[in-house]
Amino acid sequence: MGEVLCIVCPHVFAKERLVGALIHHHDGAWQAVCGEHDHREDCADFQLVGLNHITDRQPELLRFESLPRSTIAELLTGGWQLSGFDE
Repeated sequence: MGEVLCIVCPHVFAKERLVGALIHHHDGAWQAVCGEHDHREDCADFQLVGLNHITDRQPELLRFESLPRSTIAELLTGGWQLSGFDE
């Protein structure tokens, strides 16, 4: 994925949790979050990093480098599931 910028939650940024959801937004932006619901409502503590730093730590995410826009890959019981979403 190279030098693609990605918005990450503070838990992923601090290496406290792995990515549980990888989102490719309709505008081309990428977001990697832990998937838990204990974040600030305004997301002011989210960080911008190179997506390659996330995939270096969690190489299985490389399979989603061609994830279509408006699609989310979520780690659910049984493995990764892809679904579309409206923003």
